[in-house]
Amino acid sequence: MRSLVDLWLVGVVAFFSRLLRVVGWSNLVASMRWLLTLAVLCSALGSVLLGAAIAAPLALPIDQARQQPDSVEVVVVGRVTVPSGWFESANLDRGFALQDQSGGIFVSADRDVGLQTGEVVEVIGPLQDDGHGQRVVRLKAWNLRDLTLPKIAPQVASVHTAATELEGQLVTVQGTIARPLVEDAPYGDRLWIEDDTGIMQIYIPRSTGISPQDLPFLQSGHMIRVTGLSSQYDLIDEVMPRQVEDIRPVG
Repeated sequence: MRSLVDLWLVGVVAFFSRLLRVVGWSNLVASMRWLLTLAVLCSALGSVLLGAAIAAPLALPIDQARQQPDSVEVVVVGRVTVPSGWFESANLDRGFALQDQSGGIFVSADRDVGLQTGEVVEVIGPLQDDGHGQRVVRLKAWNLRDLTLPKIAPQVASVHTAATELEGQLVTVQGTIARPLVEDAPYGDRLWIEDDTGIMQIYIPRSTGISPQDLPFLQSGHMIRVTGLSSQYDLIDEVMPRQVEDIRPVG
C-alpha cells in the first residue's frame, strides 16, 4: 500500500503536468514569477504591519501603565490633580500629575502646557524613571478629552500607606510635626510629620506660592493635616501640597 507521502507526491506531479499542458511553459514561468513577486510584497507588508502593531502605544489604566518597563510607550487618560508647572521649583520639571480610578502618575514635560486641576486629558509617552526614583510618563503628545470621569478626591491614608502604595496619587496624611521646618532654597521648604506607622517628609515647592513661614502652626509637636501628591525623591517618600489650603492644623 502506498504511503500518504507517495500519494501526495503523485498528486503534485500530476497537477503541475496538467498545468504545464494547459498554460504552456513560458506562461507558467511568468505566472510563477508574478506569484513570487506577490508573495514578497505580502511578506513585506506583513512585516510593516507587524512592526507598526508592536510599536503602537499601549492604552492602559494608569496603575498598569506604571508597571511597564522603561521606554514602553503608553496612552493614559485621567484627571489633572497637579496643574502644569506647579512643582517646577522642586523637580525642575514643568509637567503635571494625572490620576484615574486605578492610580496616578506624574507626566514629565519641558514646557508648561497650561493644564489645570480637574481637566480630563489623554497623554501619550514613554515610561521612565525621572532620575530620582519616581515613575513618570515623558510627555510626547496630549489631548483634552470630553469624557465623564469621576472626580478625584484625595485618599486619606497613613504615612506608611501613602509612601508605599499610593505614589503618584492625591493623598491626605495627618501627623505630628517631628522635625522643624527647614529652608531648601531656591527649591522649597521641608518638614517631617509622624504618625503611628512612620515618618514622612512634607515638601513645599516655592513655585506653588505657599509661604510656610506665614503659617505659625508649623511648629514641632503640632499636629497637621496635609493634602498633596504622594511622591519620591532619591528614596525619600514625601507629600507635596499644591496650595496653602492643603496644609491645615488639627485641633
